Amino acid sequence: MPTVFSMTPFRNVHDANVKTRTGRLFVIDIYESSAGSYDSTVTVLDRISNPSGSWLYNTKPTSASANDNFKAAVELIQNYLGSIDPSDSIDEIHNPCNCPFVSEADQNAIVSGLGISPEVRVN
Repeated sequence: MPTVFSMTPFRNVHDANVKTRTGRLFVIDIYESSAGSYDSTVTVLDRISNPSGSWLYNTKPTSASANDNFKAAVELIQNYLGSIDPSDSIDEIHNPCNCPFVSEADQNAIVSGLGISPEVRVN
């Protein structure tokens, strides 16, 4: 059974930490809203840009696919970097609490399809 961090007894979350080459940090949180229904957010922790700051973005409306939410989150990060610093790129994707909703293999396939080279790390 995969490890799932539980926000409440009714809302499980899959989180992945994304770091860029220059040190920006993003946290992808995919929430299980109900059986077979997911939504996600991306927290941006940007100490590099001027002004620096943190922001929370919803990636898309609720979806039946956790994989779609993961892909949308990575695309949001790519779009953020493209608008803030096109020379920066994703350097690391780390799942600190296993992969309860999107498997490591699926994450690697998604990032590879988006042209991102680093492999996903788990724990």
